[in-house]
Amino acid sequence: MKRLCALLVISALVFPNCAARGPAFTAQRVADPPELWRAYAAKLPIGSIVRIRTSDGDHFAASLLVVDATGITVKPRTRMSEPARHLAFDRLEQLEIEPLNGGSGARAGAIAVGIATGVGTFFGTFFIACLFAGCLGG
Repeated sequence: MKRLCALLVISALVFPNCAARGPAFTAQRVADPPELWRAYAAKLPIGSIVRIRTSDGDHFAASLLVVDATGITVKPRTRMSEPARHLAFDRLEQLEIEPLNGGSGARAGAIAVGIATGVGTFFGTFFIACLFAGCLGG
């Protein structure tokens, strides 16, 4: 019985995240038609903060300035001021409004709760396994 508990402890220490190391799966993205982006951008309020990802891999947060027939004009939100950019609708892969609430504090809290839940589940399962194996209490 003690050998089984020792094997459980050793395997928990040696293989802590073996399931997380699987091969990376990358899905191929299909480009949305420019008409879809045009209709969506026309409904966004001017001045809102948006998250943008372009077809050439660039992604950034920006303030929406102008929506016209050919694309959108945005002002990137960076530490150093940048000029406004005009992005054609056929270059857009992602355009979404950045939420105002749920900033970094809420995100950190959610991460902490997730970690605590995982640790509690692991030790609870380990304790139950040791009870059934007879490792604890004589």
